[in-house]
Amino acid sequence: MTPRQDIVTRVLDEVAHRTEWFRRMYFQSAGVVETTHLLRGRRFDAVIANDAETVGVACQLFGADRVHADLHEFFPDMGFEDSALGRRHQRYWSWMTKKLVSQAHSSTTVGGEIAKRYHEYGVHPGVVTNSTYLRDLPYRPVGSAIRLVHSGNPFHERSLGEIMRAVAASPVEVTFDLYLTWHPEKERAEFVALAEELGPRITVHDPVSQSVLIETLNEYDMGIHILQPVSTNNVMALPNKFFDYVQARLGIIVGPSIEMARIVREHGIGVVTEDFDPVSIAAAIDALTPEVVDGFKQAAMRAADPLSSERQVEVWAKAVEEIVSSSDGRA
Repeated sequence: MTPRQDIVTRVLDEVAHRTEWFRRMYFQSAGVVETTHLLRGRRFDAVIANDAETVGVACQLFGADRVHADLHEFFPDMGFEDSALGRRHQRYWSWMTKKLVSQAHSSTTVGGEIAKRYHEYGVHPGVVTNSTYLRDLPYRPVGSAIRLVHSGNPFHERSLGEIMRAVAASPVEVTFDLYLTWHPEKERAEFVALAEELGPRITVHDPVSQSVLIETLNEYDMGIHILQPVSTNNVMALPNKFFDYVQARLGIIVGPSIEMARIVREHGIGVVTEDFDPVSIAAAIDALTPEVVDGFKQAAMRAADPLSSERQVEVWAKAVEEIVSSSDGRA
């Protein structure tokens, strides 16, 4: 690039940011430019674009009729901060969804509620949940104490402190083990300190690798995930850890989150708290009995196959088959 071309590029980039020339901002972004460089000249029968930001460049390089958009969240509302910059980010992701993602031949997302919200943006996804593959694991009856477990990042929005306090104060013989990642490290340290303060019922472990996580969880009785509804995606969430608990043959405690609560009730695999507040969390834990939890675990045994990834990927297979079939017809 000559010095003159470099100056022109910088001026255009500045104009794009000031005027919300989103198309230029997208196609001149570092990731899109690098992707274009690496894939230019390649040919594929079908392309699965991972998340919203890859769909536009995939359509440009290979044609929208060959692209399937795999959307893991509701990108027009990612919990942007209430500021001028946050509102601008929301407008950018809304533009990307309406103008780029909507071009794709087909799409999927991780839950029915998110799929419905995408309809407002001209996108009509199918559903492929964040499930994991079917495991052959045993049913383990409840022992002398009901063993609760949670795995994942140490985020405060996951009500971990509230759950820890509820377990420590419960009249039920119950323990709570947490397999927490080191990110964010500061928040993890806070939960470690709280566990030490609350006593022996609470234990914070180092994280375990995904390759042994579900087998590790199988040693417990109930997985718990109370996700505070602090963002649109939290309200509609159906995370991978939910399906990890199913494959580990655990009962599950969730808050009244739309998707998680629906599946828990549909399959009879656990408890939905009345609300997201500490009183509701404590009430759900205090109502547990070994007999009730055993029933949830037996229901999880029955649900493991229908909620496995083997049942979900059929949707992707059909989408790719349709793309390839229509491409053959044009060849």
